[in-house]
Amino acid sequence: MKRTVLVVDDNDINRLNLKLLLKDDYSVLEAGDLDAADAALSGNRVDLVVLDLALPPEPDNPEIGMAYLAKLRSESPDTPVVVITGHDERALAVRAQAMGAQDFFGKPFDPDEVKSTIDRSMEAHWQFMREQEMQRALETRVNSDLLGESAAMQALRAVIAQVAVAPSTVLIRGETGTGKELVARKLHEASPRKGHPFVAINCAAMSELLLESELFGYEKGAFAGAGKRKLGWFERASGGTLFLDEVAGLPLPVQAKLLRALESGEFSRLGGEAIIRSDVRLICSTREDLEQRVAEGDFRDDLYYRIHVVEVEVPPLRDHIEDLPLLADAILLRKAAMCGKRMEMLADAVLEQLERYSWPGNVRELENVIERSVVLATTSVVDAIPSLSGPQPVCGDVDPLTLWLQQLPDSGIRAEKAVAEFERQLVEEALSRNQHIKARAGRWLGFGDRAKDKMRYLCDKYDIEVADNS
Repeated sequence: MKRTVLVVDDNDINRLNLKLLLKDDYSVLEAGDLDAADAALSGNRVDLVVLDLALPPEPDNPEIGMAYLAKLRSESPDTPVVVITGHDERALAVRAQAMGAQDFFGKPFDPDEVKSTIDRSMEAHWQFMREQEMQRALETRVNSDLLGESAAMQALRAVIAQVAVAPSTVLIRGETGTGKELVARKLHEASPRKGHPFVAINCAAMSELLLESELFGYEKGAFAGAGKRKLGWFERASGGTLFLDEVAGLPLPVQAKLLRALESGEFSRLGGEAIIRSDVRLICSTREDLEQRVAEGDFRDDLYYRIHVVEVEVPPLRDHIEDLPLLADAILLRKAAMCGKRMEMLADAVLEQLERYSWPGNVRELENVIERSVVLATTSVVDAIPSLSGPQPVCGDVDPLTLWLQQLPDSGIRAEKAVAEFERQLVEEALSRNQHIKARAGRWLGFGDRAKDKMRYLCDKYDIEVADNS
């Protein structure tokens, strides 16, 4: 979409010359007097004004143009102005710049000078606007992460305010992408520990040795490659908050050492004997059923009771879908600033499409969808989004199995057969979307740490052929 230039000049030939010079790169509006200029500005989005200082009713009095420049700077401070002066009026041009004009060029026109001046002024203005949008986006991200006015979000903020001031260990529950780490950060920022470190570790992303060394540190020579002492996050977070994301992923040996550190406030580095004390508040998160993990022997019951003192539940996006327009606007601003684009809004049809979707990936999935839309957008309005994917195609009270059953012909298929057929199709869809890698497809379906084993079982059950090493 072309940017718009308004040319304010009482000389018809001058306006025509400027329009011919600029029309390939800009949309050009014309005004022969100040009333016409006001009308153009009020009825159009103008990105830059080219203003001749010699205007009626006194073309020989540049103060008419200077007064209008002052008016523009007062009423439209974000709209840059390039002034036109006579060839011997440099002092006037300098004065105009002191009053806020972006640049100037003289008469008679030099086409190269005019074009370069307007291009330079427009680019400088848009760079400034991008920086401003980036700053607003950053402020939005820092100050308004937990956006939403729904009852669910108001209740979440109330719980955070109540829990933050206590020293108790907190377990944050919620589906993937709901913002559990953001909740942990808000708990830290609202606590007496806010001036001290906040340290986050993803327990599901590290091996046992790496996770233990990250948590508790190690001494030089503790293992191959340990060339010097390293402080662990328990030491580095002392006085602050330690956040263990996806705590269900902790290996059992690390669980035992974590339990001892929580009970006594003491631990030793790997390869060391010295007892180290650390004062941290522990916040954990999980999207898995910890109680089931305890029952299966994969998670220590004594550690479960130690971390499950206060529970905070983060609602999935589908349970506060009325907040989606507000979330989408904030995300659009942030992603547009990140991509260096000027995006104004999501089209109503796009918002309706977003509100009909179930968001199995929650706010993280919404961010990804909007970012893809911004990258592919060719106008300032997002009027189309990439196809939405996920195991649940629409939100509401109808689950995907019911939707599938509704599509079946009335042929007397028994419920058990329908369920099995739906499950088989779901497994095939998960594999197709994840390059036929069983572990990845299983995680996509929400199977957690045992994703590959469960997918192997389902593939065997339905005779779905997939390479076993996938």
